[in-house]
Amino acid sequence: MKTKQFFILLTLVAFFAGCASVPPKELINARSAYRIASEGPAGQLAPAELHKANEALILAEESFRNDPDSYKTKDLAYAAQRKSELAGALGAMAGDKSSKEKADAAFQKKQTEIVKQGKQDLRDSEKRTAEAMAALAALAAVKKEKRGLVVTLSGSVLFRSAKSTLLSSAKVKLDQVADALLAVRARNLIVEGHTDSRGSESYNQGLSQRRADSVRDYLVQRGYPADRIQARGKGEGSPIADNASAEGRANNRRVEIVIES
Repeated sequence: MKTKQFFILLTLVAFFAGCASVPPKELINARSAYRIASEGPAGQLAPAELHKANEALILAEESFRNDPDSYKTKDLAYAAQRKSELAGALGAMAGDKSSKEKADAAFQKKQTEIVKQGKQDLRDSEKRTAEAMAALAALAAVKKEKRGLVVTLSGSVLFRSAKSTLLSSAKVKLDQVADALLAVRARNLIVEGHTDSRGSESYNQGLSQRRADSVRDYLVQRGYPADRIQARGKGEGSPIADNASAEGRANNRRVEIVIES
């Protein structure tokens, strides 16, 4: 930034230009150095040093006006140049320091905001998870096991006997399950199909796989990430009740959705 004193100085130089001889290169360099310094950050960040440079340049100009060819003028001009360069350097250093301090402050503020937002996101996630688990518990049997949270859906609710095509009423139920699952951060799911012991083992294995596939495909269709969900047919090999009774067989005909921890 040009100072008022510099404008006054230039006016004086212009006034005496007609009667003065060609200024020495030292004075020309001093004028240039002061102009550069005054247009930089020194005016605001190193005003005392810039003022000293201005006073030194005025002395050199006065010496040039009084005795253009003297060595004193060159010495004073050289001193003025160095003071201007010093003022410019100090202004630049102060500017860099100020910029760094501002950048550090901005970084710290951003980090604080990130941490604060992260804590809020965690609280929100935990709340959504709790609400989703409560919603699942209202829709089906939910049990915590070592392999994860297990949501058990009755096979009779989902499929007709010996079929793997979802019933219309099953889709309504699975829509609600999907909404609960999608309300929280995506986790890996395993959809397991289970049957009772009636029929051959190979037939039950195939039926359980097809039913697991049907449920998996429907959840994917509802928006659950396909790479996060697997379907496994377990056949009749993992009963949870006695197949000797109708009630026990009904309990064994089921689909379990395992939400991995």
